[in-house]
Amino acid sequence: MAAETPRGHSGVACRGTGGSGYHPGNPAGYRPANEGGAMRCRGLIALLIWGQSVAAADLGTWGDLWPVKEPDMLTVIMQRLTALEQSGEMGRKMDAFKERVILNSLRPPAVPGIGRTEKYGSRLFDPSVRLAADIRDNEGRVFARQGEVMNPLQYVPFNQTLYFINGDDPAQVAWMKRQTPPTLESKIILVQGSIPEMQKSLDSRVYFDQNGVLCQRLGIDQVPARVSAVPGDRFLKVEFIPAEEGRK
Repeated sequence: MAAETPRGHSGVACRGTGGSGYHPGNPAGYRPANEGGAMRCRGLIALLIWGQSVAAADLGTWGDLWPVKEPDMLTVIMQRLTALEQSGEMGRKMDAFKERVILNSLRPPAVPGIGRTEKYGSRLFDPSVRLAADIRDNEGRVFARQGEVMNPLQYVPFNQTLYFINGDDPAQVAWMKRQTPPTLESKIILVQGSIPEMQKSLDSRVYFDQNGVLCQRLGIDQVPARVSAVPGDRFLKVEFIPAEEGRK
């Protein structure tokens, strides 16, 4: 976004992509109107005097002139890729990249700041959000407008149970195996651990809270944790349960 042009004597706020501003007080390139007029007058007189004295003079050429040539970026990139391929470095980089992708997909980075639940606790979570845009139904009718605070449980029931565990903690894995969800649908969400190993161990599909998005949203800072709906209410219940609880 182009900066706004300063006006008048006092200066104006200037906004740009970097967030910096124009500050009053004679910045570079700005002079009060009366000073600008004086400068133009003196410049015009100097130009008239100079023009009379050198009207017939040949000033010649000052320095060599040549067109500025910049290397084509696509050509540079292709040359670099060709060099990498010929040296074998391209293949090594691709293999390393594939290994990182596979590793991150099987065992993503652990969610930071998650501890182990030592004592039972619970609280209610209000899923209400302030809308950034209008929401329409399948026929295009607006039923929630931008700026309004909406609780999604008013429109869509939460008919599932979420379990958050650390897959690298054998006690939490054993705790998960003892759970009997009160809903037909449930999800096991890892904050740490190997996805394929947990799917095999728990004989169930397993998810991972990438970048801790769900934990941050629900305020989960310890696991095991269980999230379920409060019957007849517009809140979710977040429970923190010690892994040893319910052990036979």
